[in-house]
Amino acid sequence: MSVGLRLVGQAAKRGVTHRIPAPDALTADIEAWLRAEADDELDWVVRLPGTDEWCGLRLSLHPAAAPLELEVAEGGAVMATAATAEVGPGYHTYICHLLKRLGSELSIAWAPGVRAEGTGDATGSFESGRRADAERALLGWLGETLKKASATRAMRGGQVQLLPSAGERFEFDGAIATALGPRDDAWLSAAVADPRVAVDIVPWWADATDGRYILNRALCRMWTEIRWRPPVADAERAVADEVLGMLRRAFPLDPSLPYPWREWKELLELTGTADTMAERIDTEAAKAADTPLIGYRRRPVAIVHHGWTLTVPGTSRVHQTDDEASIGDGDREITIAAVDTRSDAGALPAEAFLSRVGGNLGSDVLRHREGPVVGIARLAIDPSSAVEVAVLDGYSAVDGSGAAIRIVIHDPSDWEWALDTWRALRPAS
Repeated sequence: MSVGLRLVGQAAKRGVTHRIPAPDALTADIEAWLRAEADDELDWVVRLPGTDEWCGLRLSLHPAAAPLELEVAEGGAVMATAATAEVGPGYHTYICHLLKRLGSELSIAWAPGVRAEGTGDATGSFESGRRADAERALLGWLGETLKKASATRAMRGGQVQLLPSAGERFEFDGAIATALGPRDDAWLSAAVADPRVAVDIVPWWADATDGRYILNRALCRMWTEIRWRPPVADAERAVADEVLGMLRRAFPLDPSLPYPWREWKELLELTGTADTMAERIDTEAAKAADTPLIGYRRRPVAIVHHGWTLTVPGTSRVHQTDDEASIGDGDREITIAAVDTRSDAGALPAEAFLSRVGGNLGSDVLRHREGPVVGIARLAIDPSSAVEVAVLDGYSAVDGSGAAIRIVIHDPSDWEWALDTWRALRPAS
């Protein structure tokens, strides 16, 4: 588990009516303040589905961080939750300062933490105001996490992924995957012996938002988000433009840093971007060592959704919600949803699940079985489409869990690929 903050606050009465604002009004004020005050770090913010008694926000402030969540309840109760250890003490102190300013500006009083209730700042730095408290606690967390990764390697021999997202698993060479690239067993052994060796995988160690901070932010996106092909959507183009902008901003601040010159040149070419530094980038890229290129998505990626996994090209467009995972690759489109079929009566048998959900497929269905996984599917032309497309509707199950998959293809020759993809859907290990 990560280390971070779970702060509980109380909004004061305000306005001419001297009342505590309703949850939706207070949430709107918090969102507007964050958009204005955290603009340099804010990647995105979304309003969570709420009720008359509860509202919430989820926002991303760093590409290596799990989202910060804010919940507002009837009566002005506010809770802020953030995991910070993976990103570093610089991020932790930034979140502390941000929430203190939020409380001051919007009259939200943060209560002292109660350890028994799991509230407060696990590092103690929110209350003390000392960066050293955050650094000491997060360095301790890093050491323990690396020890566990080393033990996992020793017992199972598998690779370990130290990334905030549990919805994707990357293929890589080495022992562990981090937001700043993979590391091998020799590095892991050295870092277990001295956790300060591991500072090079922490993207926001210092408090300063200097050249190193900006470069690391760009590298996090290059490792985990860039698809390494020409952008095909506005969101992809925006990420690529942001990375290029960060590289250009970081270089004048500290030209001595280890810039990813080959990948910088590649990203300029993929986006068709003109750059005043192009000649320098070309020269440095030509001199760069012939080492593996940055980017986990140069290899296939395993999408994990509610206990089921499917491996897809790293170039695929992926969008996950609580309800489903949507994957696009050219004209190929995949949607996955899954459900836990266990109850107090026990695990629903796989065949029973298929018989319940497969009635809409008709009697002429395709079937497959591999180990504990059983599945049924139907491949047909979609008569409702304006252009001719084929659709595979399928289900797969094991005892206690079931998944639905829908695959849309525009090229009739892709039908074998669609069947292979349906058969490849399986429980995540």
